[in-house]
Amino acid sequence: MADPVTSKVLIHLATLAAEEDGRRNLLILFSIPIALVLLILMIFAYILASPLSFIAGFFTDPNELAALQAFRAEHGDKVRLQTGAIILNGKYPMPAVGEITSPYGQRIHPVTGKRSFHTGIDIAGEWHGEIKSIADGRVVKIGIDEIYGNSILIKHDYPDETFYSFYAHLSKVFALPDQEIFTGDVIALEGGDPEHDPNPGSSTGHHLHFEIRTSSLALSHTDPVPYLYAPSETEEEEEPIEGT
Repeated sequence: MADPVTSKVLIHLATLAAEEDGRRNLLILFSIPIALVLLILMIFAYILASPLSFIAGFFTDPNELAALQAFRAEHGDKVRLQTGAIILNGKYPMPAVGEITSPYGQRIHPVTGKRSFHTGIDIAGEWHGEIKSIADGRVVKIGIDEIYGNSILIKHDYPDETFYSFYAHLSKVFALPDQEIFTGDVIALEGGDPEHDPNPGSSTGHHLHFEIRTSSLALSHTDPVPYLYAPSETEEEEEPIEGT
């Protein structure tokens, strides 16, 4: 049987060992959430430092991924949209400087030679001229296909209406998916030259194909002219005459 002094020493040592185990367990308990927080901060730092590299992982279309990588090689990961001078003829400013060479509606397609419906307007201006957003909004999609070439779809959500603007045949795209856009921001450069522009789409020459859509669907197009130009006196509705 141990004497009282030895018993006290053993009890003290056991107490110290238990406290040491408790401190070790407490340290481990707090280390796990701290490590998780540091990991999350590192991920966010990577996203902020290299947004294009992060976004590229979500692209499944090889053409879109290739275009994104080419853009990164030329401009790096930093994207800055500049605001350009706007031309206001109506409710919303013009997306490009130039004349309308093909209106909205039925026409003979310049490439196929067949009669078809033109879902937007064509604006012919300076080659590689600035393309600007006509309103505040957010980028819904940046696309590449054989018809429109490089294109941008922007959603504009206003209290009185929600609509989408669509810009096609672009030689360069400056906007990013889900990026916030402001009126007059230079989002791209005009393109569409089949001999000199990358991804010109179905086009006989450089121009901007511009659409207004009432939803994100391509079939929801409407005439863009009332959005860009004030109605002329001849286009205003006349008051009905009684008895007719």
